[in-house]
Amino acid sequence: MLKSIIDDPALAAAGAAQMKWYREKMKVLSCFRARYERERPFAGKRLLVCMHCEPKAAVRTEVLLAGGAKQIVFLGNLGSTKPETAAYLSTLPGVTVLAKRGDCLEDLNCYIAQAMREPFDLFMDNGAGLMQHYVRKKSRWRPEGAIEETRSGKLILEREHIAPDFPLLVIDDSPVKRLVENEVGVGQSVVDGFLRATSMLVGGKRILIIGYGWCGSGIAQRFRALGAATLVYDIDPLRLLKAKIEGHMVGELEALLPQADVVVTVTGRFDIIDTPQLRLLKDGAILCNAGHYNMEINVPHLEALASSKETLKEGIEGYTIGKKRLYLLQRANPLNLSSGAGNPIEIMELGYALQLLSLEAILKDPALPDGIQALPEAVNREACRLALEAT
Repeated sequence: MLKSIIDDPALAAAGAAQMKWYREKMKVLSCFRARYERERPFAGKRLLVCMHCEPKAAVRTEVLLAGGAKQIVFLGNLGSTKPETAAYLSTLPGVTVLAKRGDCLEDLNCYIAQAMREPFDLFMDNGAGLMQHYVRKKSRWRPEGAIEETRSGKLILEREHIAPDFPLLVIDDSPVKRLVENEVGVGQSVVDGFLRATSMLVGGKRILIIGYGWCGSGIAQRFRALGAATLVYDIDPLRLLKAKIEGHMVGELEALLPQADVVVTVTGRFDIIDTPQLRLLKDGAILCNAGHYNMEINVPHLEALASSKETLKEGIEGYTIGKKRLYLLQRANPLNLSSGAGNPIEIMELGYALQLLSLEAILKDPALPDGIQALPEAVNREACRLALEAT
């Protein structure tokens, strides 16, 4: 039988103590909990979850259990696991947690392989790790459906030409997630993570945001609101035009990098900052990532370039490259979760409403086609209705 792998089981009491605030403030999930206790939409179902392991996600897990879920195996995303939350979740009946604070990609892949020895009815994926393993191992069992949370995950599915023979709903394709969670929520939480990590003044800093999608635009807006001089780069000229007319300085990456005091990657792609880009950075530049995977910044190549490296404080490492010094925040893990508490409560539970309603649609709607697809419009409308009533 699969057993939990966590940092410290003794942290369960501390994790449980944190939960009351989140339960009381997550009004939308309270509505789901009340309905699920009556309807039990997930009765007997086994769910495999690979998402951020933090208190708000623990409330969502409690709601799934209230909905009748028989078993939930929870795998944490890299760099964002809160050990107290993992310990608390591991005490819940029917929940197995495979998530440690310092897990690397090899650890996560090992957890996925262990979990998938048994069949599951539903996948809740965040970065396509579950789907990649399922397709590569050609499992003999087939889930009823899956959700994918992120743009990074969808890009991976497209790159690897994964075409599942069951419904896979992409949460990030929802206009609700893009407009509210990505632009508003990520914008606020990434700036919060930067402030917590560095204790530095934002005003007057030249901050380069690489990637001007919904998340990148929100991050740029909020740094600018605090007095930063914001620079933006994107491979899409339309997004660059949008950034320019919204008041940000734009240009070629090679021209912007030497000007930046802080560089924030948020592209959903790998190795955006690699050896050539690292060589262009000025002395004292700070690197951080707001995308799902820490591979947007090639940390091994940064370490190979450096003649020395030291940890200056928890979450900040300094690298000496020739006569200049570069700083990396949180090993390039998503800054809003590795340094901060993630997206605001009200924003996250709107995202969770999209997830839960999508899982319900998979189970209830026989007309839902197989393959990768956007959320049904009814899901978007209902999530908005619930959020409006709760605020």
